[in-house]
Amino acid sequence: MKRLLLPLWSACALLAVTSLHADIPAAPAPFPPADLMRIGVYYYPEAWPESQWARDIANIKKMHLEFVHMGEFSWAFLEPTEGHYDFGWLDRAVKLCADQGLKVILCTPSPTPPVWLSQGHPEILMVDAAGRTMLHGTRQQATWSSATYRNYVGKIDAELARHFGHNPAVWGWQLDNELSHYGKEPDFSEASQVKFRAWLKAKYATIDALNRDWGNSFWSQMYQTFDQIRLPNQAELVAQLNPHAVLDAQRWFADEAADYLRFQAATLRQYCEPRQWVTTNFMHLFPMVDPARSARDFEIITWTHYPAHGNLNEGPLGFRLGSAAAMSFYHDYTRTLNGNEGLMELQPGQVNWGDVNPQPYPGAVHLWIMRAFAAGAKLVCSYRYREVLSGAEMYHYGFVGTDGVTPTTGGEQYSQAAQEMELLRAHYRPDAKMPAAYAARRTAILYSIDSRWDVDNHKQNVRWDTVEHMLRYYRGLKELGCPVDVITEDKDFRDYPFLVVPADQLVDADLVERWHEYARHGGHLIITCRTGQKDRRGHLWEGPWAMPILDLIGAKIKFYDTLPAPVSGKVEADGQAHDWFSWGEVLAPDAGTTPLARYSDQYYAGGVAAVTRALGAGTVTYVGVDTQDGALEAHLLRGVFERAGVAVENYAPDFVVDWRDGFWVATNFTEKTQPAHVPAGTAPLTGTAAVPTAGVTVWQE
Repeated sequence: MKRLLLPLWSACALLAVTSLHADIPAAPAPFPPADLMRIGVYYYPEAWPESQWARDIANIKKMHLEFVHMGEFSWAFLEPTEGHYDFGWLDRAVKLCADQGLKVILCTPSPTPPVWLSQGHPEILMVDAAGRTMLHGTRQQATWSSATYRNYVGKIDAELARHFGHNPAVWGWQLDNELSHYGKEPDFSEASQVKFRAWLKAKYATIDALNRDWGNSFWSQMYQTFDQIRLPNQAELVAQLNPHAVLDAQRWFADEAADYLRFQAATLRQYCEPRQWVTTNFMHLFPMVDPARSARDFEIITWTHYPAHGNLNEGPLGFRLGSAAAMSFYHDYTRTLNGNEGLMELQPGQVNWGDVNPQPYPGAVHLWIMRAFAAGAKLVCSYRYREVLSGAEMYHYGFVGTDGVTPTTGGEQYSQAAQEMELLRAHYRPDAKMPAAYAARRTAILYSIDSRWDVDNHKQNVRWDTVEHMLRYYRGLKELGCPVDVITEDKDFRDYPFLVVPADQLVDADLVERWHEYARHGGHLIITCRTGQKDRRGHLWEGPWAMPILDLIGAKIKFYDTLPAPVSGKVEADGQAHDWFSWGEVLAPDAGTTPLARYSDQYYAGGVAAVTRALGAGTVTYVGVDTQDGALEAHLLRGVFERAGVAVENYAPDFVVDWRDGFWVATNFTEKTQPAHVPAGTAPLTGTAAVPTAGVTVWQE
C-alpha cells in the first residue's frame, strides 16, 4: 500500500539524532532470541462481512502465520460520531485471533481522521506549498502540528489503550501509519508556521544569532523578529531558497514528527501493560521522518518496504527482485538504533501504485522475508491478507485472491517462510558465537541525516545521488562478506575494526578528533568525497577546502569537478579504468601519503583521486571520486582489508551472505545461480548449496 516518488523539497531530507526522549519503562523482553523472527499479516475486519471473519482468521492460522495487524485506518468505525466509541466489532475480531492462538498488533487510527472531524475542525488539515488546504479523503491529510488534532488523537488513543491495554491477545501497538504527507511535505499550515518559529526561538534565542547562522546578510534577508519568518517555500519565492533556512526546516519537521509519535506513545503507556510494545512503521529511506529521533521511544523500530515496483533497481532482474543493497542497508541501519527492528509492511506480490507494476520473480517474496531474517529482523508483516475488491488499491496482491480463500503466490511464500521459522527455531543454539573470521570483518557505515539533507540541498550535479553513493560502499562490503552496522555518530566507533564515512558533509572539531583517535588506536577509516566541507550550520570553512579533515587524510583537495550528461570521465587504479561523472576531487597528497587512483582524462589527467596513509596503529583511506558503477569503490575497499591482513570473501554483487543467531543465510538477488560455500558434509537446513536466482539457503556449522 503506498509508495511515492519524492518531490524536490522532500528529497532533501532524512535523519539526525534528536534531543528529548522519554526512556521506555522496564518490561519483559518482547522479542526473545529463541523466537528468531515472527511472521504476520494485515487484516481489515471493518472491510469485510463479519460472517467471513472466522473463516479468514482460521485460514491465516493455517498458513502458519503468528500475528495479525489491525486498525490503522479505522477511526470512522471506532468513533463514528464525536465522543461515541464502538469497539465491539474490534473486540470480536481480536477474540477470533486469540481463539486461533494468534497475537494481535493494534494501531492508532490517526492517519485517517473521520469526516466529522475534518469538516468540523478544518484547522486540523494540512496546507500544501501552493497554499491549498487538503480536504477529507484518502489519508494523512491532517497536520500533527495542530493542537486541536493532537487533542482528538489523544482522546481516541486513550480510549483504545484503556480498552485493550490489558488484553492478553494484544502483543503490541503501531502508531499511525507511514507518518508523512505522501510527497506534499512539509505542512505549511499556520499551526506549523507557529511551531517552526517556536523551534527557531528555542534554538537561537536571539534574532541576531539566527541572522548570523542563516547568512542573512546575503541578499538583505535580515529578519527583525522571529514572527517575520515562514517555513521556506519555493512556491512563495523568486530565487532559490536560503539553504540554512531549508536545513533548519528539515530538522524542525523531523523533530515535530518525532514529538507527535512520542506524544502518542506516552498516551498509550498511561494505560497499557508494560509487556505491550510500541512502534510505528517508518518508510524505507524516506527523507522527512527520522527513525533515529524515536530510537528511545520505541521497543522496536519497524518500517515499510516494497522492493519491486516501477522502473527501479539495478541489474537485469532488479525490477522483479528489488535491490539487495537498499533493503539490507536499511535493515542494518534500523537494527542499530535500539537493537530491535522489523519489517511491518513488506510487499506480498504485485502492487498497483508504481509507474509500472511487474510481477515479482518466482520466489522473490520468500527471498525478501529471509533477507530480513538474515539481517536480524524480529518480525515481518505484510499488507494485506485479502486482495481488495474496491477502493484505491485494487490490483494490489494480498495473501489470498479476490475470492477470499485461494492463496496467491505471495501468500504461499509467506506460509513457506513461516514454516521455515518453525524449523529454524528447533535448531536454535542460544550459545552460538559469531565466527571469528566473520567478526574480524565487522564494519560500520556512518550515516548522518544532517549531511544527507545538506548534500542533497547542494548536489552541484543533477546526477549526484547521495543514497546511491552510500550503497556503492555498502555493496562493496557485502561482496567481501562483511557484517555491517549502519550507525549514527553517537555510537562508539571503536566497536568496529573498519569504519566507512560516506559524504559526511557537516562536521565539527569533536567529530574529526574522534576519527583521528579511532585510527590512531588501530581502526581502519575510509572517508569518501564531500566529507568535511562545512560546519554544522552548513557554512563553508574560512580556510582551505574541507579544512578540518586535511591533516587526517594526509592530502589537500585542490578542486572538484562534475561532468554534464552524457560526458563521463575515467579514473584508473591498478590498471583498471572506471567511469565517473557526478563528483571528482583532485588531491595533492602530503609526504607519506600513497596515491591509490588517478584520473586518466580531462585536463587534470594524472591527478590523484584516492589516497591512503598510516595513522598511529591504524590507517586512513580517502576516496575523492564517485564512480558510475561502484567497482572502483569495491576495489579500494578490498585493498584496505588486504593491507590490514583480514581475510575476506569474494561474493558476486547482490549475492548476500550473513550470519545470524548461529545460522548462515545466503540470499541470491542475481540472475545466475551462486555457490553458497556450505562446508563439505554439512546438509543445509533449507535450500541447496547451489543457490538459484531468488533462492535462499540456510545452514549451520
